[in-house]
Amino acid sequence: MDAKKNIPLILGLSIPILMILFVAGIIYLPGLFIQPKFNFLYATEDYYFPSYYSVKNGRLIKNNKAYCPEFYKRKCTEPRLYIYDITKNESKEISFSEAQRLTLNSNSRSPDGFEITCGRRTQSIFFIFVESSSDCSTRFIKGHNISKKLNLQLSKGRYGSFRFLGWIIK
Repeated sequence: MDAKKNIPLILGLSIPILMILFVAGIIYLPGLFIQPKFNFLYATEDYYFPSYYSVKNGRLIKNNKAYCPEFYKRKCTEPRLYIYDITKNESKEISFSEAQRLTLNSNSRSPDGFEITCGRRTQSIFFIFVESSSDCSTRFIKGHNISKKLNLQLSKGRYGSFRFLGWIIK
């Protein structure tokens, strides 16, 4: 078989393969080099006891106007605070006094361009109708064309919820 006669065939087969590799590289290579750098503070709050904590001037404070209905008083508990370690992909519970010593940025987007989002759930009926909705039992950190599932400690109760408080500024 003469290689010179088959050059058009070789080029014709190699160009689509090179294009696929090029596009895959553009999509997946940034995720290897760009990683989130900022840990964050969050609370697991009770549905009926919202906004117990907030961030003011970069510091965590307790709100005086936290609401707990009379019929629910015996179940209202102080929300638990957690630091999420981005590099270890794990949460660590901390006390309010420890959290007050942190400097926080309460913007939804971190200084390095990442944000925390709810997961997505897609449902279909006989593969015809597709319905997409938020699934906030799963959270992701997303930015710069990458997405990473977060391993959060969430309350087990019926009304437990995740409440982002701020990015930890070192």
